[in-house]
Amino acid sequence: MIEELRHAIAQVEQQPADMQRHIAELITLALDEQEWDALTNTPESQAYLAQLSREIDEQEAAGEVEEGGWDL
Repeated sequence: MIEELRHAIAQVEQQPADMQRHIAELITLALDEQEWDALTNTPESQAYLAQLSREIDEQEAAGEVEEGGWDL
């Protein structure tokens, strides 16, 4: 572990438990986002997402899917 991270963790350890939980959540979210970006930023993923987008556009144009009808 690098010294800067050790120092940051030492500072976090001095915080109340609710603040520690919040900081842990922020770190986890940042790491999850980094992982997602790595997965979706490959040329293969970009081509697949572009193809999905075209298919959805075609389905909307054909009246098979209402625009904005996706509940995610």
